[in-house]
Amino acid sequence: MRRSFVSSVLLLLMMQGCGETPRQFNPLPAAFGDLRGLAIGFEGLLPLSVDEGRYALWVNLENRDVIGLGPFNVNSDGRPINPNGELIQRFTADRNLFSAVSVLITIALGGVPGESPGQAAILQGPFLNGVAELSVPAPLFIGEAAGSYRVFTPTNGPDTDEGSGVWSVDFDGEPLLQLPPLNNIYSWEHYMVIDGQTLSMGRFRSPDLPDFINLFSGPLPAPPFPGEDFLVNAPSGIVFPADLAGAHLLLTLEPVFDDTIDPSQLVVLEAFLPGGLEGGEIIGLTNRTADFPTGTAAIF
Repeated sequence: MRRSFVSSVLLLLMMQGCGETPRQFNPLPAAFGDLRGLAIGFEGLLPLSVDEGRYALWVNLENRDVIGLGPFNVNSDGRPINPNGELIQRFTADRNLFSAVSVLITIALGGVPGESPGQAAILQGPFLNGVAELSVPAPLFIGEAAGSYRVFTPTNGPDTDEGSGVWSVDFDGEPLLQLPPLNNIYSWEHYMVIDGQTLSMGRFRSPDLPDFINLFSGPLPAPPFPGEDFLVNAPSGIVFPADLAGAHLLLTLEPVFDDTIDPSQLVVLEAFLPGGLEGGEIIGLTNRTADFPTGTAAIF
């Protein structure tokens, strides 16, 4: 879809440029004069519910000014839409975008963007000849993330409800997650979806350090690695000790300065737990970063 979107925009530009080729559009003002429009399309970007907020579009200029072009949502085809569900063919800025250097997509909880985009961009990209290819500002080598979790419950003693917990540590006390170093935008967070309810197992910065909470674990010391036992403080509708058969395990990227609903759509690793868990099983994870959203923006 991105290729067809770019082709459509370039066709529009060629028509406006009286037959000139795209390479002749640089510098843009020589061909078009005052440029205030921005067209944008996406692949894999999910529609947001009312509780999740709205996307917000921002453009960085060469003089370091930041222009907000307003909130939007997307339809199932990745096309931007307004609150009435109507397609947004063009975002219009209040000044010339010739000096635009990059574009950012953020998520505004409540649907109303602030005065600045902050640091939690879900997509961003630099302009080259008026076109920007957008990608998630993920840590380097995110596509090489891998690992597994071991099924057991160390926080209520041995041989007790052993199928009700998962920890990213092997039998020899070594970490089971292989994750790249984080950047200053994101943190790791892992979740277990049990009977349709998503329970956070906590955030962490490194696979060889514990996560920041053990809300559902028992009274005994937890291993110094990310994980959770599902033994106490059960949410309404779930019975603890939990039966993790069929549960969905997610490892995501979440903004460090987070004002969005968890979990994010940036699923790095995932697994579905099998039935008949007795403890000791190693649950391998699948890398899902190829499904990260992408996009294309074009000034015209």
